[in-house]
Amino acid sequence: MIPRKLFIAFTIFLASLLHGQQFDLNNIKIDDVKNVLQGVLGKSEKNNPKWSGSPGDPNFKIADRIAIKDVIDAYGIYWDTNDLDNYLSLFTDDAVGISYNDKGEKITVRIKDKRKILKIKERMDYFESHGFQRRHMMCNSLILELNESFAHLKQYMILLTTNKNSKVEIVTPIFYDFKLKKTDGIWKISYREINLDAPLDLELMP
Repeated sequence: MIPRKLFIAFTIFLASLLHGQQFDLNNIKIDDVKNVLQGVLGKSEKNNPKWSGSPGDPNFKIADRIAIKDVIDAYGIYWDTNDLDNYLSLFTDDAVGISYNDKGEKITVRIKDKRKILKIKERMDYFESHGFQRRHMMCNSLILELNESFAHLKQYMILLTTNKNSKVEIVTPIFYDFKLKKTDGIWKISYREINLDAPLDLELMP
């Protein structure tokens, strides 16, 4: 194990190189470490401009991108495993859901509305009782906007169904429009729009 004093000395040396400061390594104080590291971090922050919104621009927070992908992947898995509680936990309390009926008419719902939650449970129960195993296969993602507390992305998904453990079918590709908000450090879905390439085998009910 590296002795604490040696570690602090190395930290000061490395940070001072990055920040252009000199220190007496025989007289190191904890405050020196804090000040230098804060200076380096502050400098790094200034050198990283906001993400432009253009594909290929690397100026974004990797942790946020990973967390957002986790939410989108969990969305499909929680639905497919009939995990209603965890599925709903992915949404903000005021989350809005948009879909379109067979006539192309827009349907808007509050995802955490009690009536909507009942409809979601009924749909999950229907698939389970009739031996339909859904699989949401998440594909291409395109981030349109991303900052400290808001994200907007488009998401391709292929919906598969396995009927009575025998026949696997592609139901339809789906083009999602997701908006997420970060609340208390956690990304949650605040807006979800479903655009179908073909009708579902069981129509979405508002």
